[in-house]
Amino acid sequence: MSTNILKINFNASTNEGIIVKDEKYIPSMSNPSLYSSFPNLLFIPSIRLNKRLFDKNLGEDDIKKIFLSPLQFDNFITRLKEKNMYDPIKISEAQTKGILYNNIKFILDLFFKKNDSLNIGAHKYTINNYIWNNKYQLTPVPNKKTPIVSITITFVLKKGTSITFTESTKLNCMQKKQSILKEYNELVGLKAPKDKTAPSSAIPPPSYTPPSKPKSNKPKKVTERTYYYEGGKKYKARSKKNKKIYI
Repeated sequence: MSTNILKINFNASTNEGIIVKDEKYIPSMSNPSLYSSFPNLLFIPSIRLNKRLFDKNLGEDDIKKIFLSPLQFDNFITRLKEKNMYDPIKISEAQTKGILYNNIKFILDLFFKKNDSLNIGAHKYTINNYIWNNKYQLTPVPNKKTPIVSITITFVLKKGTSITFTESTKLNCMQKKQSILKEYNELVGLKAPKDKTAPSSAIPPPSYTPPSKPKSNKPKKVTERTYYYEGGKKYKARSKKNKKIYI
């Protein structure tokens, strides 16, 4: 059963300002009733994703479930192998060819379309757009061939279950204005303007966090290295030696 996952942390803002910073995305935020039993977004790092890989009779929701259900995901891979459409390559080659970037973008466009819902805490929002800086991180997993892929994105949202053309236009203009101000400040050597924080009344209550597991009396030490990439190119590398992981 597949253990390849895409980890997404996100910031979110509305017309009132920033409402969330560095929140972990879980599929139930997109659809609490249908996705509550799926804790992760599954990911293929070594074969280029495109719509031609999927049966023509599959709707968008059916394709989403492939990347939520380990059973459906494994069945999808098996069927690709039977059709000789699955020829996995090494992670390093996938980076060079831009496959990792392509597949991350495929998942983001699939799950976070304009007008899609997003639930944060007890509040419901509608997605106007998302912003990704094209960077990703690869963290090797002990005894696994495939690393964890992690990204950070920003959502621009409208509170409620719908968004009008006028509301969307205002949000787009707000983003454009902020972008122009940042570019101008960089050009003249000034600090980037601080992003506006929404008033407390507009900030959703924190999401429920399950209690952590008790720590073992005998922690294991492993060496972990996280690699940072932008698009298909290596961006930065940092190492953490002898980081303690409690199991």
